[in-house]
Amino acid sequence: MRIIYLDNCATTRVDDEVVDAMLPFLREDFGNPSSPHLLGKRARRAVDAATESVAQLIGADPESLVFTSGATESNNLALLGMFGHDERSPVNAAVCPTDHKSSLSIGRALADRGLDVATMRVGPDGRVDLGHLAGLLDPFSRVATAAWVNSEIGTVQPVARMAALCHDAGALLHVDGAQAAGRIPIDVREADVDTMSVSAHKVHGPKGVGALYVRPEIRHRLRPVLFGGGQYALRSGTIPTHLVVGMGKACELALAGLTAGWQRVRALRATALDLLVAGFPGVRVNGDPDGGVPHVLNVVLPGVRGESLVSSLRSVALSTGSACNSGSQEPSYVLTAIGVPAEDANSSVRICLDPRMSTEDLVLGVELVLERARALADVAVAMHGHHVPHDVPHDVPHGVPHRVPEPLV
Repeated sequence: MRIIYLDNCATTRVDDEVVDAMLPFLREDFGNPSSPHLLGKRARRAVDAATESVAQLIGADPESLVFTSGATESNNLALLGMFGHDERSPVNAAVCPTDHKSSLSIGRALADRGLDVATMRVGPDGRVDLGHLAGLLDPFSRVATAAWVNSEIGTVQPVARMAALCHDAGALLHVDGAQAAGRIPIDVREADVDTMSVSAHKVHGPKGVGALYVRPEIRHRLRPVLFGGGQYALRSGTIPTHLVVGMGKACELALAGLTAGWQRVRALRATALDLLVAGFPGVRVNGDPDGGVPHVLNVVLPGVRGESLVSSLRSVALSTGSACNSGSQEPSYVLTAIGVPAEDANSSVRICLDPRMSTEDLVLGVELVLERARALADVAVAMHGHHVPHDVPHDVPHGVPHRVPEPLV
């Protein structure tokens, strides 16, 4: 059975060119890139070339990258590496309440050690309140962390302005770039971020590999978390050549298709929104429909429990939020953090688009979602007596679903 895939924030299909690039390093050129013989040198050249491709995607120097198992490890390496085990309050950090669970969990771990960990304030659009952040920072602040692009609502944070605030206070800024790299133009040097995590499988690369960017000037302020053969100063362990090569190829393709992909996804988003608004009463967009990324579309379908909708679909894959939060019976912490009522949060689903999908598949997928949502709404009406006719005209609050993000490229 063919499944229409609308969950491209959770992961993406590995590109055929990426698979082709990886295969030789699983078969013929299987050497360890740390070995001095011919096979090792071939692997090293491949790793170096892939490093260049990843660096170009995010505007970094190749020497500033450390390959990891993914963005979660990169977040741990950066944030834990900025503190000594014996450090305690008043040394402090600041986290964004809408961030990936790995960052929030690290914040809790630091607090358990006895450090002060503050939470930034965010607005209804999901953006960090810069004035509040400035008030959190003091001479004891070590780091603030936020995701460049939020994986549930698509909010783009003002990273350069956050970096400036942090540096004025003598603190560092760590950025989770997993949903941003390959989706929007990124230049870590221009934004002046100190560390940033990226993940290959978000941009049609393989799972199990990512990278951490570390600004060279602050490299001495990070401590290793893993110790071993010293393949990288900050991260020991045998370099998985085939995965690194796959990530490099995926980043190369993402950079080449960045502008066209943005425009294509904007058109797909507009189509999806028109169908949703016409097909279900009271649809509302969560987050910031004007300033977010177009590939993330999070909507409220009033009267329909999102988890029930997602789990009952057989030929469409979408989600209620971040994959790291799947299976939770609680409403999305991202939506509640931006002030969405629990009832609406529980009635929300996330559609994540990919520029490679056809309009026909998108239309069919959204129509199947709407068909199932209407059926579930009817069941809820029968059980609880609340009824909103499917065919009555309805106003979309603030008119936001008909807007699409402006080009960033």
